[in-house]
Amino acid sequence: MSGSSKPTTATFSCKHCQKNIQVPLGLPPTKAPCPYCGQEVTSPDFSLRDQQVEPSPVPPEAQPEQVQSVPAGKVPVVQLVQPEIKTTPRVIKKTSEVSAQGAVSTEVKAAGAGMGKLVWLGLIVLLVLLGGGALWMIAQQPQEPLDAAPQVTQDTGPSAEELEEDWRIEGWKKEASEVLSAFMNASSVEEKMKYVIPNEEVLAELQQYYPSGSTDEDTPFKFFVHRSGVEEDRKRGIFRMQYRQPSQMNMKEYFAPIGSLDKVMGVQGATLIDMAYAINESNMSAPIEILAFFKKMDDGLKLDASSFIQSKFRTFRSFVDYPKMGHKEIFRVKISESIDHKYRDHKEFRTYRIEDFAYPDSYVNLSVRTDSEIGKILSSLNWRGMNRDYQLRTATVELGWSEQKPARLQIERFLCWEFLGVGGELGNDAESSGSADAKLAPTISGN
Repeated sequence: MSGSSKPTTATFSCKHCQKNIQVPLGLPPTKAPCPYCGQEVTSPDFSLRDQQVEPSPVPPEAQPEQVQSVPAGKVPVVQLVQPEIKTTPRVIKKTSEVSAQGAVSTEVKAAGAGMGKLVWLGLIVLLVLLGGGALWMIAQQPQEPLDAAPQVTQDTGPSAEELEEDWRIEGWKKEASEVLSAFMNASSVEEKMKYVIPNEEVLAELQQYYPSGSTDEDTPFKFFVHRSGVEEDRKRGIFRMQYRQPSQMNMKEYFAPIGSLDKVMGVQGATLIDMAYAINESNMSAPIEILAFFKKMDDGLKLDASSFIQSKFRTFRSFVDYPKMGHKEIFRVKISESIDHKYRDHKEFRTYRIEDFAYPDSYVNLSVRTDSEIGKILSSLNWRGMNRDYQLRTATVELGWSEQKPARLQIERFLCWEFLGVGGELGNDAESSGSADAKLAPTISGN
């Protein structure tokens, strides 16, 4: 054909995918699927009678392979042939399907959102109901006092207080035995000082009663026993051990030769009472009562060597039985008010019984002026002529013999209530001084 031939096809763009679609020239408006996207499109009016359309050049590969003519009087059916375009095929959905799916997805999402709101609202309502029910049940229960509520604690073993209590009951015994044994086995005064409570006279006492080479073989350690004492003393860290040897009788002394009382007794005018007394004195060995007091210090238990020496060597009896002018010593004693017939009705004097803490039979009655410093301190023990019960207290005092002849025994100083270093401290008499109703210091249990 020549280049002046008229075009037989026309081209228009798909309104959906914008692809060019070729139709026979002169074709009236016709509805048909797009050969590219499959969406329904309507072709423009390309009738030759109404308009002249300048055809646009179409490449040979875009020419339709076949155009079906439309008989007169029928709706033309256009068969469009898709040109061969080398592209990756893809699934193209119709507009109606896409719209339908979009509508369904929107409805599903809306329904899901509505359902989620309902679920959350239900959970909130359920929690409110449960919380209200729990509060109502708590309000209905009877209220108990706070201190009656059960204490839920973890079992972490004994507390420090429980361990301390166990030590006060049993634990101290082992430590006290070790301290006393080490003290008795020490070979020098310097070594013994490591185990004793320091005080103003203890070093001099050790040097006097434990000269070089002396031992405690006469009172073996194995015969000492532990004494529990009172709870009040244990709480203050005061403990004791005891060695007790009762009086013993030598029966062979009773087999005396037959003869008169004068011959047996060796005296003129002896009576049966004299003989009984002589037998008792010569055949009864003196009892021994040694008390070892301990005090819990920062570095452990320590022995009160002063009370140990006083009870073992009977220093109180020796001091009061053998006057020595100007001689003074410190003793642990028990004090109570006594009756002295000489000063019984004398308002300026009070008489007190001063006895050895370990040997009650060793005692002395001493009179004290009521207006003196010592008299004011001891007035807390006064019971004679007062509405008060008899009282006996432990104390530490200094006794001394006067310088003039005959020597007279007197209380030189009142150091403290209880034993100095074992419950007693210097100056603890200040509260009771001058007041008969003042509270007394505790008394160490010595027996």
